[in-house]
Amino acid sequence: MKTDFAALALIFVVASLLADVISSQDGGQRPVLPDFPGVPTRRPTPGREGQPCNSYAPCRSDLCCLKSSRGNRPYATCQPKARYGKPCSEDAIKGGIYTLRCPCLTGDLCVPVRV
Repeated sequence: MKTDFAALALIFVVASLLADVISSQDGGQRPVLPDFPGVPTRRPTPGREGQPCNSYAPCRSDLCCLKSSRGNRPYATCQPKARYGKPCSEDAIKGGIYTLRCPCLTGDLCVPVRV
C-alpha cells in the first residue's frame, strides 16, 4: 500500500513539473529586465542597421540581430531581414540572435536555407 501511494505521488509530481515546463516554453529565452520601485523603467531603443545588438539591445522590427566575427570574437549587428525570394533562416540561437541569415521580413515568401 505504501509503495502504491509513493508511486502515485511521484507520478503526480512528474506530471506537474512536465506541465509547468511545457507551458513555459515560448520558443526562446529572453532577458528579464527588473523593475525597481521608484525608478522609471527605460527600455532600449531598437537598433538601426549596422549597430551592435544583443538580447538586451534588440534591433528594429525590420532588422534582425545577426552574429558575425570581428577578429577572433563573435560580434552581432542589426541587419535587414530577407526580402521576397532571397535566402533566409528561421533558426535563431538564444536571445533571438541569428547565425547565418536573418528570417524573412514578410513571412513564408523567402527561400529558407537549412544547414
